[in-house]
Amino acid sequence: MFRTRLLLALLAGTPAGSAAAAAPSPDPASLAVPADQLSAARELVRTLGSDQFADRERAERELADLGRVARAALLEGANTDPSPEVRSRCHALLPRATALEMRARVEVFLADADGRYEHDLPGWPEFRAVARNEWTVLGHLVWSDRSVDKAARAVFADLMATRPNRHLLAAVGGPDLGAAAAARRQELYSLKYPRAVVIGGVVSQPRAEPRNPTTADLTALLLAETLAPTAAAPRTVSISNLLTGSAFGAAVQTTGDQAKVLRAVAGAWLTSRRDPLDMYNAVTVATSLGLSEEACRAAARLLEAKGAQVYYRGNAAATLVRLGNASHLPLVERALADDAVLVPAQQLVGAARPTRAEIQVRDVALAVSVLLSGQKLADYGFADLYPTNPAGGAGYTYTRHYFPDGEQRKAALVKWAWWRAKNR
Repeated sequence: MFRTRLLLALLAGTPAGSAAAAAPSPDPASLAVPADQLSAARELVRTLGSDQFADRERAERELADLGRVARAALLEGANTDPSPEVRSRCHALLPRATALEMRARVEVFLADADGRYEHDLPGWPEFRAVARNEWTVLGHLVWSDRSVDKAARAVFADLMATRPNRHLLAAVGGPDLGAAAAARRQELYSLKYPRAVVIGGVVSQPRAEPRNPTTADLTALLLAETLAPTAAAPRTVSISNLLTGSAFGAAVQTTGDQAKVLRAVAGAWLTSRRDPLDMYNAVTVATSLGLSEEACRAAARLLEAKGAQVYYRGNAAATLVRLGNASHLPLVERALADDAVLVPAQQLVGAARPTRAEIQVRDVALAVSVLLSGQKLADYGFADLYPTNPAGGAGYTYTRHYFPDGEQRKAALVKWAWWRAKNR
């Protein structure tokens, strides 16, 4: 219970040891403001524009005392009242009223331990859908893992416990989510790798103490980046820098439902990457987190990503050979028809046997498929630039194995098609 009280204290800005109020109802309907109280708050907002200074001051004090009850009236005044005085005073009162409103919503959310009600908390529906690994078809839910609901609620409560993460979640569903996520990623990087302030060659301020992002920090960031359109997010520092040595990385690899929730968030982020550089980073992140399945799926998408740098696609192939298995063959085979050139002929000069043959994407996809199926590259006509160093799973590189000519490539693809027809 102390954890819950601490969370609510952080939300409201009150001491964690304050006297406890009556237990809240788990029903969000209990948060509705009675009509008479809302009417009184609106009247006080109008009084903020009084000609008498004393009346304006009294109205402001009484609105502050109303707390969250006055929030709706304050929002109306701040946004629509023609009086600059009223708008200014409403804007000044809104932050505390909003904090108290959020505290009340979280109290009700935590009181609903069985998840019987829907709650209006920013980011909660989206987070729950990710945590449950929900599958939808044409907007209709067809599957979800509800066994993690209790753990998902606990993890989400941790996200709501800090102001920066609450602000990030508040942007979910809005047009500025991409920019907010990029700014938060940069902020976390600056906290982890603080710089000294140097003026005129003199250090004027000591370097701050480094602070690693918390599990909640990274969970909120990954969720926000998953939900933000990739094209809308400005380029910023690599996510790998934040995940390296973080508590999130360790938490993902533990057991239990909370670890499942964190893995679901990480998996959703990995799947959402579309830019080639982001996909390359996703393969690195998935590997570092021990998420082999997610790493293979990200690598397969990167392998077939047109326009991606050659090194990225080659690294994806090596990842698939190192971490994949026969179950990943359908993912890799999608690139078997891609005749784009990865390595031009003039670059193919091996130490043992110089050649001018080129390497295409489909050559790499076929080589990976052969290795994942437990067969030998030589049996498919692949030549080896370094035949004295036999090919092995971990030793595969995309620049090493090639077809001497187009006819051998065609024959290899036909042989693979025959083998797959017999071994599905």
